[in-house]
Amino acid sequence: MNSRLKAQRDFDVTLCRQPYLDHIWDRAQYYDQLSRDVLGRSVPHTLLIHYNLPNSLFLGNLVAMFYLQGWSVIDAEEAFSDKVFTRQPDTAPAGQSLIWALAKETGKFEGRLRYPGEDDVYEKPVLDRLGL
Repeated sequence: MNSRLKAQRDFDVTLCRQPYLDHIWDRAQYYDQLSRDVLGRSVPHTLLIHYNLPNSLFLGNLVAMFYLQGWSVIDAEEAFSDKVFTRQPDTAPAGQSLIWALAKETGKFEGRLRYPGEDDVYEKPVLDRLGL
């Protein structure tokens, strides 16, 4: 989005809102379902939001979206008190999802696990179709 704004000063950044929200919601649903499949339950998820332009522009929309979908916001102390956060899988690459690592450790989810850093491979075609 930053490069687009530099190239096109009058670019309407609100065009990026829905793809951004769709992406985050897709990932939240993915990891929630993965936790249900691996652990038999939903866990209190943590959402890592970096300090960048899309997050600063759409954070309010993001929180509202989760509330509208029936999710609630809890603080880190409550989230990390869940016993899942005591797990230390051997398969965890640095900085990746605990749920993803637990799923990988089972060996049962290979066809369903995409490396979390590959999101651009999946999201770029969507953005390209929208001309973003």
